[in-house]
Amino acid sequence: MVFEAGGGGRRIRTVHDLGVLLIEDDDFTRKLISRLLHDIKMRVVFEAADGVQALDILRKNGEDVDIAICDLEMPRMGGLDLLHALRTATGNPLADLPVVVLTSHREAEVVKRAIAYGISGYLVKPVSKADLVKRLEFAMQKRE
Repeated sequence: MVFEAGGGGRRIRTVHDLGVLLIEDDDFTRKLISRLLHDIKMRVVFEAADGVQALDILRKNGEDVDIAICDLEMPRMGGLDLLHALRTATGNPLADLPVVVLTSHREAEVVKRAIAYGISGYLVKPVSKADLVKRLEFAMQKRE
């Protein structure tokens, strides 16, 4: 299975070729998911504690980010605000960046709002390695 991804048109053959931006404010949860991503042997993993930090990472390293995993509830800039910023910025080369939402929310309204921003998947905490791999593969297949 070959995916097109990244700003440089890099060919992604498996989830192991992905550059991932993990955006999560809770240190413990971020480190746990980061460990899972490293165990899966992702090409590169960037970490951000909120949407503001994520936008800064994307400005500096956007060409290396193929997919984002983003919490919804965060201080400074939450996941929905980050999605809005990504999807509506004029001329943004990352407007179509696949985003998998990470949250403890199961309410239909929260899910509907995230879907309206064109998310590529949804992960409910706590996250297992198997669920993480499945969601990443599904999100990248949607890009083909």
